[in-house]
Amino acid sequence: MFARKTLILFLVPFVLCADEAPPTYWSIHPVHIGGNAIRLGSAEVSDVPEKGNLIFGKYNAFVDVLVPVTPKSYFFPRVEWTTFTLDWDKNPKFKETQFNFAQFSLTFFTTDLEKWRWIMRAEYNLDTKHFNNPSQYGLFSALLWGENEINEQWHYHIGALGYTGMEGGQLWPVIGFDYSPNKKWTLLAVFPIEYYIQYNINHRWHLALKVRPLKERFRTDEHQPQPKSVFSYTTIGTEFDIHYEIFRRLDIEVYGGWNFGGDFYIKNEAGHNALYTHIGGAPYGGASLNWGL
Repeated sequence: MFARKTLILFLVPFVLCADEAPPTYWSIHPVHIGGNAIRLGSAEVSDVPEKGNLIFGKYNAFVDVLVPVTPKSYFFPRVEWTTFTLDWDKNPKFKETQFNFAQFSLTFFTTDLEKWRWIMRAEYNLDTKHFNNPSQYGLFSALLWGENEINEQWHYHIGALGYTGMEGGQLWPVIGFDYSPNKKWTLLAVFPIEYYIQYNINHRWHLALKVRPLKERFRTDEHQPQPKSVFSYTTIGTEFDIHYEIFRRLDIEVYGGWNFGGDFYIKNEAGHNALYTHIGGAPYGGASLNWGL
C-alpha cells in the first residue's frame, strides 16, 4: 500500500509546468503505461514455534490517462494489475503463495490554490479470482495529501491515508516536510509515505538514499487449512536509488538495499484468532518504468 506512489511522483512535472500551455493535448503524452517490480530475499521468521523463512515479491503493470479540468487541475483514472508472492515455508494456516488483484483508482491533482499542491486519490483493489465476492475480497483505500510552500527552500505536508476491507481498517495522518537548499539537493520526510535524500546530477539523472515502507493486506482462498485467512505483511527498508527521466515522457528507476523486516500476522475468516510473528532482515531490489505515449 505505502509503496504504491509511482503515479503520484510522476504527476509532479505536469502540475509544476501547468502554466506552460502546451500547444496540444497530445504534446504532454497524456496516456502512460508502465510497471513496477520488487523482490526481497529470504527472511527469517521468529516469535512462533514453526519459525522458517519468508520470501516476498511484487510485480504490476498499469495504464493511466491525464484528463485536464483546468490549466492547473487534472484527473488521472488508472487501471492496474498486480501479482505478488508471499511464501512462508512453515506456514501452518495456508499453502497458497501467489496472489493477484486488479486495482481501479482515480486521482485528482491541483495547484489552483496559491502555494498549495493537493493530491486526492481513491482506489479499490479486488482479487482477480473472486470478482463475484467483493465484500470479502475487496479493499478500499484513499489518500489526501497537501503540500504548502513556505518559501523556495521549505515545504510542509499534511493529509491522511487509510484503508478499509478484509476484516480491518486503519487511518494514518500524513505529515512531513521537504527542504531543498539548492537545485542539487532535496531532503524529504513524509510519514507514512516516503523518505529520501536526493542529489540531482542534472535535470535527467538523480541519485537518492531512500526509506521504503511496504505493506500488503490480502485474503486467501477457501481451499486452505484455515480457509479464507486474512494476512497482513508490513516491513521497511533502506536503499540506494538511481533515477532517470525525460521530462513528461519517460521515468525509469532502479534500486537495491536492505529490508530491516517487520511484522506479519494471519487471522481467520472473521478477522480473529491472530497468529503474530516477526520477519527478519533481507536484501532487496527493484525497478519501475513509466512511459508516456
